[in-house]
Amino acid sequence: MKKFLVLFTALLSCQTFAAVGWDHGNAGDSYAAEFIMTAKDLVVHLKTLPSTELKQVNLALLIGAIETTTVRSEDQVIYKDGREVEAVNDPDQQLIVVNRSIWRTRRADTETIHRYTFVLHEYLGIMRIDDEQYKVSGPIVALLDLKNYNPSQWWNPLNPVNYITMNLIYSSGSCKMDGLTFDLNKTEEVLMTETTGDCGDEYRKVVVAKSSLTAPPSSNARGTFHRFQIGVLDKDGKTIGNLTYEPEWGRCLGPQTGACTSSGKLLVGGVEFIFWLRP
Repeated sequence: MKKFLVLFTALLSCQTFAAVGWDHGNAGDSYAAEFIMTAKDLVVHLKTLPSTELKQVNLALLIGAIETTTVRSEDQVIYKDGREVEAVNDPDQQLIVVNRSIWRTRRADTETIHRYTFVLHEYLGIMRIDDEQYKVSGPIVALLDLKNYNPSQWWNPLNPVNYITMNLIYSSGSCKMDGLTFDLNKTEEVLMTETTGDCGDEYRKVVVAKSSLTAPPSSNARGTFHRFQIGVLDKDGKTIGNLTYEPEWGRCLGPQTGACTSSGKLLVGGVEFIFWLRP
């Protein structure tokens, strides 16, 4: 690891690479990550069912809801009538808030069926499907073979990214920059790319270092997670922007019908970055 960091520092022309914090979604919220991972695993099982068994649930729309809904957790979740509930969903805000104290009890093997039913129920709420008394989610989950599910599954990594697209914010049109492809099986990588074409002052060189860390026991999540350090240099080799970014845990896990974006547009040193998991 030391050699890796020294190499990255050298590539930035010996300039200090600041570890800038970046909050995005629910990164580090292990309860939310488990909830999303359960939803991703649920999709795997649902794909084994005939479409006729899914009733009014459109699988593509469910996958879309999982990918676009923000999930966060709180110590307690109180409904508007004063009752403590497992979670609340807000389709207008595309938000699910999970009750940590109740979720902890749902990790038991004996709670597997309910855990899946509950997760599907919340996403059906986001989709504005009436699932009162689990009348839709219950019969569907009852058809699934869930005996092999383990909420303590080891994920490597919890936040997979294998491609970064890069676009210049200001470009004459002839100055372009290619993206970078990463290997999910590698724990450390340092990749570089630079602009091509007639760039002049628009020239940029980008250095991206990926490192792998293990989720701490306190997070209650099992697996590794990747962190990316980005440095942007100008035509004189001067660092004009840097960023440390940790993609959101649990967002792009499970089967993908297409590319899954792990970030919005991050702007650093005149370059726009988008993180992806591609098939």
